[in-house]
Amino acid sequence: MLRKILVGLVIILALISTAGVFYYFKFIRPNQPPISAEDRAKLTLMPLPAKIKLDGGTFELTNNLTVNWISFKDKRLERALTRFYKHIRYNPEQKKDESECSLSIECNMPWDSIQQVREDESYTIDINSSSIKLKAETPYGILHGLETLAQLAKTDNGKIIYPTLNMLDKPRYPWRGLMLDVCRHWMPKEVVLRNLDALSAVKMNVMHLHLSEYQGFRVESKVFPKLHELGSNGKYYTQDDIREILAYARDRGIRIVPEFDLPGHSTSFFVGYPELASSPGPYTLDKKFGVLTPVIDPTREEVYQFLDTFLGEMASLFPDPYLHIGGDEVVPHDWDTNESIQAFMKEKKLKDHHDLQNYFNTRLKKILTKHGKKMVGWDEILHPDLGTDITVQSWRGQKSLFVTVQAGSNGILSSGWYLDHKLPASKHYQVDPEILPGAITITPDTLNWQQWNLILQVSENKIPTTLTLYGKPDNLRGTFSLMENITGFETATLQNNKLKFTFASDYGSIDVDGDIKNDSIKGTMSLGLLSFKFAGIKAGGNDIEGTKPPVVEQIKPLTEDQKQLILGGEAALWAEVVTEKNVDSRIWPRTAAIAEKLWSPQLLTKDIDDMYRRLDYLSTYLNSLELKHISGYNDMLQQLAESKSVKPLKTLVDALEEVKYYDRMNMYKDLSTDTPLDEVVDAAQPESYTALKFIKMTEAFISDSTHQKNKEEIQDSLQRWIDNDTLYQQMAAGNYRLEKAKGLSTNLAELSTIGLTAMNSIVQHHKMSEEEFTATTKRIKELDEHKEGMLIAITPAIVQLVGACK
Repeated sequence: MLRKILVGLVIILALISTAGVFYYFKFIRPNQPPISAEDRAKLTLMPLPAKIKLDGGTFELTNNLTVNWISFKDKRLERALTRFYKHIRYNPEQKKDESECSLSIECNMPWDSIQQVREDESYTIDINSSSIKLKAETPYGILHGLETLAQLAKTDNGKIIYPTLNMLDKPRYPWRGLMLDVCRHWMPKEVVLRNLDALSAVKMNVMHLHLSEYQGFRVESKVFPKLHELGSNGKYYTQDDIREILAYARDRGIRIVPEFDLPGHSTSFFVGYPELASSPGPYTLDKKFGVLTPVIDPTREEVYQFLDTFLGEMASLFPDPYLHIGGDEVVPHDWDTNESIQAFMKEKKLKDHHDLQNYFNTRLKKILTKHGKKMVGWDEILHPDLGTDITVQSWRGQKSLFVTVQAGSNGILSSGWYLDHKLPASKHYQVDPEILPGAITITPDTLNWQQWNLILQVSENKIPTTLTLYGKPDNLRGTFSLMENITGFETATLQNNKLKFTFASDYGSIDVDGDIKNDSIKGTMSLGLLSFKFAGIKAGGNDIEGTKPPVVEQIKPLTEDQKQLILGGEAALWAEVVTEKNVDSRIWPRTAAIAEKLWSPQLLTKDIDDMYRRLDYLSTYLNSLELKHISGYNDMLQQLAESKSVKPLKTLVDALEEVKYYDRMNMYKDLSTDTPLDEVVDAAQPESYTALKFIKMTEAFISDSTHQKNKEEIQDSLQRWIDNDTLYQQMAAGNYRLEKAKGLSTNLAELSTIGLTAMNSIVQHHKMSEEEFTATTKRIKELDEHKEGMLIAITPAIVQLVGACK
């Protein structure tokens, strides 16, 4: 989206780091899609199936339905059928006085005693005018097939109608999950259960529960009761709660993977058991967020005896084959200042804290193996001495996933799928485990090269960058680096000292135009209406004595065997600024886009517009399953409005979004667990679908040669936002929470006025002067500044309208 560009430096970094996606697609040969464009346009399914063919007919599910179970059947499958009836609002007990129809369910194998990673989850569905046939090898396929049938059902005049079709479906990856942080802010059992329903709806099969942290320990331990008694502030899952969650998940084919973060992020262990720590206590639960210093002492045998007993208890409680040890963000301060630990490191010839953590992980892996568990941890656990029989969850960058599988270990991707970054579904949808953003695939020519050190002007910031060209003028390619992000481009032209090249990004093609004179270069880097100037001097080349070509790390594409080591991925939601009131809206519906990337064939997950079309249906469907991403939003708005009409507030907040990445933290002097998260920003959505639809309407209006398409709807929306400011200012008076957003309301009204003026100019074929355009663009940037953790999400549409007047 263009509005990200307007904030300057952050987006430029994002553009550079994602450009390599374009080049990696060259390793993917285009094939005939398994779903025709005509059929796809009729589908509202999410995720898309592996293959489907519609034949144009319909099937009506009458009250006189006969269900035929073929081969395996048990209580769990019967409960799944009951849920299916509930989801489509079908009552099998109603009077049967209509024509007969049948549902045939054929399952060839029983459940495994414990759900494994690589289960056969495939299924087929055949629907004709009188029957539905659902067939799968295992019960997991039946579960997925029933979820598909629930989404396929449409209601017409009270009748449940299906399209006639043939479908073959199976997942792309076996590990498709959600990591839910229940520690920084407590998430009650009911939150977990309803989100398990949502995961099931989109065929995700893992819920990863982050159960220990600086701020809390969230599960009952009977062998070490002070863990939950002193480390939770009374907010934890009893073991009976866990068994209920496990049974609920098992019924839906979902694995529960527990995480106990070790050796860092471990204050909640030390409140009750300070003897485990590297520094003496006493300890209290941390209230502040961030990366803190408490860390387990990995040198004492008593620590491993404790962990052996504790992990043995947890291994018995959680049946999944995997147990997550965390392992991220270990601060070595307490190790460095502990003389006993330093002496231990010298004795064991451990050269640094990475080696000490690996010593700990090696001991921990033996304990997990003893209790029948496989180790999974964040990418900091990567170490050549730990062995390949681990699973690494990549979060700091996708490169670690490539390093993991190229070294022979299994990997899980979370980088790019952090939900607490509040990125749009489109951004998540462009992440692919097998495509490394920013990968350099060009072959450097070390005999013919030139390098310039540049300064890129972004708003008021001067950003150092480096441009390197390889080859002769008839075969130029190169790299563009910006703050450790390096992107390659395969084609450049240099004629009459005019340098031109283009590289792709998530936001469109970025054009670079430069003028070279002697040893200097200057030019612009452009994206749509926006351009950034750069200038620099030559710093090296084959014609400059004493300089050497830069070392370029080329990333090899994954082999087919290495791709098989990618188990899949997880969306991740960390809960510094998330509570049980808004957690659903921070997960859904965006996570469905990630679910589709992990389930559907790669070839089917490139059409962002179609993804959003189906995501709209999916969001409504999830609301019918009693998810609270919509109802919770409305409830929070009503609470903020107090006794007044909520309409002016909703009109404003519908057009806003929560700021991206970690900009939200700038709202607070000392964000902590005591900070009340009850402001307007806590109701605002990570992605405004009102704004998204408005932007799409605007694009269609501009591209329409008559400029009549959507004209009235756009004008009505802009006028509504203009008029709403007066209503909101009146409503906010005396309400200190709402008063904080008054500036956003005023800015939204002014942006809308600019947009309405631009619309009229377009319709009347009036063009802005250069001076008018420059002044208007400057004013848009001023109005687009985020306030109180929120930004105005319709700005890209206003930018487009003004741009069309130039």
